[in-house]
Amino acid sequence: MTGAVSVHPLRHLVGAPLPGGRHTVAGYESWLGHDVLYSEPVEEPHPVMAFVAAQRGLGVSVAELFRLWGTEMSDGPMLTESTLEFPGEFRADVEYGVRGTVVSVVRKSGRTLGVFDLLTARFELFDAAGEAVAVVTNVYALPRRGEAARVHR
Repeated sequence: MTGAVSVHPLRHLVGAPLPGGRHTVAGYESWLGHDVLYSEPVEEPHPVMAFVAAQRGLGVSVAELFRLWGTEMSDGPMLTESTLEFPGEFRADVEYGVRGTVVSVVRKSGRTLGVFDLLTARFELFDAAGEAVAVVTNVYALPRRGEAARVHR
């Protein structure tokens, strides 16, 4: 990559809290999650339900979240990586708080996508004591059509 090094225009997002909210995975949703994922239904929700709960409980739609990050759904943002961690006990029929932060944002350029940002966001589902029970870390590729291939840090 060539070009001038400058400060990334979204640097103010790193470490800032995202809108938060609350979510409960209902027992029947937990059962359906196991069923659709060909998993033997057990009392605990399928781990993928933590991803769903983080998205549903964030307090904004996915489209609104991308708008906060300077892109529209029509631009074609993509989820490129997702990691699920369970430091606590994730249960159905329990209301959890959801909080999120942007961990990093890096400007990249590629032959197919052109200029894009790789944005890493961390979402936590937390219990009544404020302790994380599930952590979802997502990396998104956010196309920046029409922007010059400058490197931002």
